[in-house]
Amino acid sequence: MNQDIAIFLVPALIALGGILVAGGGLYFFDIKFLNNARQAAASLVAGFLIFGLLEILLYGSANGFFNAQQLQTSACELEGESAHPEARLGANPAIIRDAIVACMKEAGYEWSGEHRHCKDAPVATNPFCYLPISVFDRTITSTQMRFQ
Repeated sequence: MNQDIAIFLVPALIALGGILVAGGGLYFFDIKFLNNARQAAASLVAGFLIFGLLEILLYGSANGFFNAQQLQTSACELEGESAHPEARLGANPAIIRDAIVACMKEAGYEWSGEHRHCKDAPVATNPFCYLPISVFDRTITSTQMRFQ
């Protein structure tokens, strides 16, 4: 996320979510800013939805998901090349590729050549060629990769 936008967007979303949760919650304590229980419940749901999306957004921009995938790809590259120095000299470069892909699989990623950056360079060291096996991580990573 662009840092200039985040400076204004994050506090605005926190305030909006807080207002919606407070307005909806206070209705059930007989402090009625809203007309009926349906509006109060909708306000609560919308507020918690904003907080949930904000949590995913903030966590996703931290060192999780695609950033972690990039780091893991580099670590597997180092491990694969260190384990097979003869392949770096041209003996059999497919050994290093197989070692990197196996290392990524062991770390919880699977090869997926669907991303456009992977189609441009389908090599084992390209982090765009992998997706996490975990459903939640895969969803967030796929979303992050769409914007890259």
